[in-house]
Amino acid sequence: MNISIRKAMVSDHKLLAEIGAITFYETWRPVNTEEDMQAYMAKSFDLELIKRDVEDESVNTFFLAMNDNEPIGYAKIRRDRTYDEFKNDRAIEIERIYVLKSWQDKKIGKLLMDECIRISLDEKFSWLWLGVNIDNEKAIAFYKKYGFEIFGEKSFQLGDANDTDYLMKMKLS
Repeated sequence: MNISIRKAMVSDHKLLAEIGAITFYETWRPVNTEEDMQAYMAKSFDLELIKRDVEDESVNTFFLAMNDNEPIGYAKIRRDRTYDEFKNDRAIEIERIYVLKSWQDKKIGKLLMDECIRISLDEKFSWLWLGVNIDNEKAIAFYKKYGFEIFGEKSFQLGDANDTDYLMKMKLS
């Protein structure tokens, strides 16, 4: 096992879309309809959308987790959304941390989170925040280990289903 984290390039957009679709499906198919899953994935992991997101480096940064040359997960941070909660402080969002099911519990999420925190600190952000499904107890526990705390809720549209996410924040120092 030779794990590394690297910044994704535009040429990685197909890998990002594929990993995103696979991990999202692995995680959420057991509790959602096939129709809702397909509708969400077609929109969220569209190749052109992912490519545009990777190209827009002023807003988004993607990190790929690799085992040698095999992609096993990714993270995405974005700089264009915030909440009143942060007042005039600079806040950056972790929009995704996705790790293939076969690689979970091997510290890949930790490596991706550490890279997100490093970039956030390098760019002098005061807060790191994210949304996480209220039923995703494993992810919530992971974020709490880093010091994230719940500060609100938001709706998450998945096809015709309307889910609820916790909003979680961590003060950067």
